[in-house]
Order: sequence, then C-alpha cells, then structure tokens
Amino acid sequence: MYSTFRFAAEDGTSLVGWTNHGDGPNVIIANGLGVPPEAWPRFLDSKCGYNVYSFNHRGAFGSESPKNPDAIRIDDYVSDTVRLMDYAGIKDAIFVAWSYGVNVTVEMAKRYPERVAGMVLIAGVGGGTLEAGFAPLVPKPLRKPTGIAVANAGRTAAPLLNVLAEIAPKNRQTVEALQSVGLIRPEANPDDIVPWLKAFAQSDFGWYFNMFPAAGEHEKVDPSFIDVPAAVAAGKLDGMTSWMDVVDFGEQIPNAEVHLFPATHMLPLEYPDEVLRMTDSVTTKSRLAEPQITKRHRWNSLKARKARAAAEEQAAAKKAGETKVKAAAKPSTPVSKVKTAKRKRSS
Repeated sequence: MYSTFRFAAEDGTSLVGWTNHGDGPNVIIANGLGVPPEAWPRFLDSKCGYNVYSFNHRGAFGSESPKNPDAIRIDDYVSDTVRLMDYAGIKDAIFVAWSYGVNVTVEMAKRYPERVAGMVLIAGVGGGTLEAGFAPLVPKPLRKPTGIAVANAGRTAAPLLNVLAEIAPKNRQTVEALQSVGLIRPEANPDDIVPWLKAFAQSDFGWYFNMFPAAGEHEKVDPSFIDVPAAVAAGKLDGMTSWMDVVDFGEQIPNAEVHLFPATHMLPLEYPDEVLRMTDSVTTKSRLAEPQITKRHRWNSLKARKARAAAEEQAAAKKAGETKVKAAAKPSTPVSKVKTAKRKRSS
C-alpha cells in the first residue's frame, strides 16, 4: 500500500504527497481534480513494477488550501508537480494522467520536456476541458456554460452533499447499485471501487466544485509537439469528457496509441489492468526502459508459456483418461465364462 508525506509548494502551500515505495521506472500520477489515490488500485501496489509518486490537489485530502483562493489553476498544478519531483529526487518519469491530469501532463511536456519521458492520457484533453464535457447530451456550444452552471449548483448543494457522503453506505451493495444504473461499468471489481468510495466521500464538495471553473480556463493545446511515447484512452460511455474529443486529441499526437474502451469516465477503476498494460507499452518505448520492465515482460511471457503447457498437459491427460474409459467400455468375455471354458478343456 501507499504512504503519504508532506512537501511545500512554491507559494508555501503544504501539500500531501504519496508513494507506493515500488521498484522500477518512475511514474508520476497526474490525478483528476479532487481524486484520492485509491483511484489507482494497481499503482498502489509496491510490486506493480513502478516507483509511483503523486500528490493530492490543493485543498483536497489533507493538502492545504492556498492562501490565495485563485491559486488553483494549471500553472499552480504544474508548479506543484515540479516541486513533487524535486522533493522525491525524480529527474524524469512516465506520466499517467486522468481527466484534468491530462491538461497538467501536456503542460509539463510543453514547459519541461526533459522531465516527461512518456505519457498515458486517460479520459481527458489537453485544454478546453469544459468544452469537451457532458457529451453527448449537451451540444458543444453549451458545454462550458453547462459546466459552470453545474459547478455553481454543486457549491450551493455542497453542505447537503457532504452530509450524504458521510452517511451513505460504502460497500459492495452500493457499488452494485451504481453499476446497475450505469454510473460504473459492471466490469469494475467492487474490491477496487469500495476503497475509492470511502476515500472520495471525505471530499469537501464545496471546494471540489470550486476547482472546476478554474480548470475550464485552461485553453486548448495543440499536442502535435509531443515527441515521447504516448497512449491515449477514451471511454465510449463517458458522460463527463467526450470520447470523440479524446480520440481526436490523441490522433494529433505523433505515433500515439489510441484506445477506445466500453468505459465511463471512471476508466482507471473500471480497467486498471489495461491501464497498467498501456503504461508498460509506453515505458518499453521510452528512455526509461529498464531491465525491471524487460524482466517483468519476460516473466509474464514465461507464466503464459507455463500456463499454456499446463493446459495442454491437462487436456492430454483428460484425453488419455477418456481413451481408457472407452477401452474399458468395450464388450469382453465375462469371467464366469472364462472359468467354464477352462474346466471343459481340462476334462
């Protein structure tokens, strides 16, 4: 599991960072706004093959709110990411980003290209976030005003949301209910979702909805400058970020892998193994490719070969068993008749 620590932002804001204490190439998680570490179940495991670091956004999950309430924009999060890397002694890393974390990652690649060795961009676009939201129900010209309206309504309803989040059950039954109405895909493992529910319920929803308008100020970025290995993933059932916008964004990145999943906006929780595989694919193409990754791929291949060999051996044993059964089922001379025949010959 992960552990937390504190480090200071450039403006003195005290932030909560977290790490999985893993081995292997460095990974920076560029999280979605106000999202707890539990959104990344595979990367919390120290044996996932990566040394993972991230931080909780300003005002969220123990991180201090900035003295300047406006200091929650893209420049601030980019600066916080650099401070995190410096604190952890990380020169460069693979960035695994979700939602608004995609904006942060693209800005990191533009401003500090030497620190971004590769990127996995999930359910997000590099700027123009609110214009890509609420698809396909809301026409594109109305998406940004709708996002701002939702944020304003969320701030108004925040006290009630905070109470509901505290008293609502956070168990497998709740996950199954969310899955039944389509808010989370049935492929998601409740064992991954429940810890996230428990952590996310600790949000201050007033602050959470305060972050959205600031995020919407980040203008669109042309990603064609990106020259590191990249993978982009979109959810076909994503109601928060248009999968078409995500795919279009990914296709503008030279040589990027573009994946479309039958997922909602909760793709990292619904398909965590696929996210890890995309990270492997990007890492093996990057300058951070190391023996640990190569070894893990060889081990996975070895396990696959052993599994195939075991399956073939089992199938052969089953076939041999069926042959013996058939042979035993053939008509034969009863024992009593054999004894009778011998007695006749002796007489």
